[in-house]
Amino acid sequence: MSVASRAPVTWLASYPRSGNTLLRTILKRCFDQPSQSIYDDAEIADPEVARLVGHEAVGANAPAFIAGAAQAGRSLYVKTHEMPPADKHPAIHVVRDGRSAVVSHAHYLREILGRDITLAEVSEGKAGLSWSHHVRAWGPRPHTLTVRYEDLAAGDAATLKKISAFIGKPLLHGFDISFETLHALSPVFFRSGSDSANILEMDGETQRLFERLHGETLRALGYGGAGRGHGAGARPNA
Repeated sequence: MSVASRAPVTWLASYPRSGNTLLRTILKRCFDQPSQSIYDDAEIADPEVARLVGHEAVGANAPAFIAGAAQAGRSLYVKTHEMPPADKHPAIHVVRDGRSAVVSHAHYLREILGRDITLAEVSEGKAGLSWSHHVRAWGPRPHTLTVRYEDLAAGDAATLKKISAFIGKPLLHGFDISFETLHALSPVFFRSGSDSANILEMDGETQRLFERLHGETLRALGYGGAGRGHGAGARPNA
């Protein structure tokens, strides 16, 4: 039996706009598993979006809901963008090319949350999270499965098999929900999904700033330059 299948909570962890909602959609479509969130997730309040994502509302007090569900013997999959908590719950950690993630996060902050913030400020962590700090904190955590955004978006069979083994649930269906379907339902939240297009929004100065702050972590994950992730096409949650 897998570690995650015995745990009351499995964290779905990522830096914002790295594929967390995509992972939740896969859990629902491929494994028929609903998921929850420590946030209100108002951007997926549309019933059809919530259905596709598998979102289960937890009410105004997420910690109380999680505690109550754990006491009832339920296994939860809970979205978080926070730094790792002190608990020993297992986690599925989604990573994405950090350049694309910060560009998408900047759009989300400005266009959905209405914050007056620049891409450089998001790269510097002034939105509340440093991309490389966040990735390094979750990556080596015990009982954590790290998956890549581009593999999730492609419905990669090996990645789905790893998720199945980790959560102890059989794969019931391949991933066949198109980005176009999600974009049509919520075009602001499911914006364009293209890593290459996101990275092209970075001017030279912002690219140099990101390299100085996060370049080492970016390359350690196998990203950078024209490498993995740079040419990914339009996918969900971006």
